[in-house]
Amino acid sequence: NTYKEIIRLLAGGSCDLKTICVNLQMQQTGTTSEYLTDLIKSGFVIRDYTWKINTGLDSKLSKFRLKDNYLRFYLKYIDKHRNKIDRGIFNFKSLALLSNWETIMGLQFENLVLNNRHKIWQSLNLTPDLIVCDNPYFQRKTNKQSGCQIDYLIQTKYNNLYICEIKFSKNEISTRIIPEVANKIAKLKYPKGSSVRSILIHVNGVQDEVIAQDYFANIIDFSTYLSSP
Repeated sequence: NTYKEIIRLLAGGSCDLKTICVNLQMQQTGTTSEYLTDLIKSGFVIRDYTWKINTGLDSKLSKFRLKDNYLRFYLKYIDKHRNKIDRGIFNFKSLALLSNWETIMGLQFENLVLNNRHKIWQSLNLTPDLIVCDNPYFQRKTNKQSGCQIDYLIQTKYNNLYICEIKFSKNEISTRIIPEVANKIAKLKYPKGSSVRSILIHVNGVQDEVIAQDYFANIIDFSTYLSSP
């Protein structure tokens, strides 16, 4: 049904309303919005609004994100193997060898961080009263600006912008992450006088060279929160 089709699409990554309608060959009508509203109210989907950095006010631009990590895992890896699982012949150890495993785990990890963003605030010594806006952030390409997407951006009332790169890797993260983040920041349009601080959030370690280059203002090992009560 339509609900399941929307969920399956969002399992592959966040989408705006237009992208959802195009991919599912739906009309961009009130009925479509009602489907999405139902999924949001049920807790399966969340709507991430971006905002205007110069004013701190929410923009009309938004993307819909699958919030439920188990549902993504089920649709990507369990549903297609249900018959074998029911017969007790599926080897779960082989899941990590399936296609797009690291990409899907990246989405899962990003979701985990965003659903527990208060842990990032704690690491950065931020309190809610200091935060003007925070969310995944995307900037559309126009004649005056480049398009870019920030995994998680925090804007404070003191004009600090925390550009958070949420990176899942089965191996330690290498220095290749630095030009990737630098490129995003170079494209981001923000007011003069803002203090831009790059933050790396990881789970499986970083190479010593990343630390030695001292590019990131903070490197947060999110695994410390996964093991804490």
